[in-house]
Amino acid sequence: MARINIRELPEHVHKAISDSAERNNRSTEGEVRSILQSYVASIEDKPARIETLRQSWQKGVGQRLDQLFACVRRDQVFGYGDRQSLVGIARTIGEETPAHLLDCMEGIASPSFDMLDRVVAWSSGSYEWLVSGMGTVFPVENLGTHYQDFFLYDRHNKKITFHLLRICGGRSDGMILCIRHDSDKQTYASGYMYTNFMLKSGMGSGGHGNLNRFIRFLKTNCGDRFFKSYSYEETEVNTDQGTHHPLYYIRAANEDRWLFTLFDGKDPANWLEGYSSSWKEIGDLQFGTGEPELVRA
Repeated sequence: MARINIRELPEHVHKAISDSAERNNRSTEGEVRSILQSYVASIEDKPARIETLRQSWQKGVGQRLDQLFACVRRDQVFGYGDRQSLVGIARTIGEETPAHLLDCMEGIASPSFDMLDRVVAWSSGSYEWLVSGMGTVFPVENLGTHYQDFFLYDRHNKKITFHLLRICGGRSDGMILCIRHDSDKQTYASGYMYTNFMLKSGMGSGGHGNLNRFIRFLKTNCGDRFFKSYSYEETEVNTDQGTHHPLYYIRAANEDRWLFTLFDGKDPANWLEGYSSSWKEIGDLQFGTGEPELVRA
């Protein structure tokens, strides 16, 4: 190993080492050895710092808050302007100052339950995903055959609109994405129906029966509710439900009267082939609320 002569070092370095040796009561050689040992110790790998459960949770929530806000911006839910900035978001959700929200996003502060509730109400994001990372960014319920509660929610609220989107193409071809929008509260809820029937030809007798019962339910129990139907061309074949804000899908869809064609008992596009006779009764049904009529004495 090549030797280094201390006197060959730049004058200011030599002087600093000599002064340090004098202060520490060491020889110049001993001081150099101490400095080198300290340097080597500083660059050696140190065991990773063990995070507490609280630190780990705060860090995870902060990362998910950042991801949620990025999704809201990407889907242009609130358009352009100050409401997209972190300061604007903090003000919109009712924070007294942006500082606490920023600290939460950096994982150095803990969001309160109240703050999380306000973030979810503003963004329509998933509370479960936000606090635990489980599920999807935006909640989407698998309605299956238990769709009644979704469509009878807040039964007498006249400010609720149901948007039914038929997915065209991709791995979910024929699926219905159901979006419930409360225009007073500016809240959205989403669910999908795919396993019990598909809106395309070849669904079989079981699928036709399930579709028939679903349309019958909407017509006779939700006749006073506001519905819109659409076709949504799926371009992101591998996109899972819950990846986008509900408003993203509504904006990207084209209005299509397939739902009202089914209400009339007619076939929108050869979906009912071989079963059209069983749909005549659907067309003859009156729109109703599912509630008994009051009989005046």
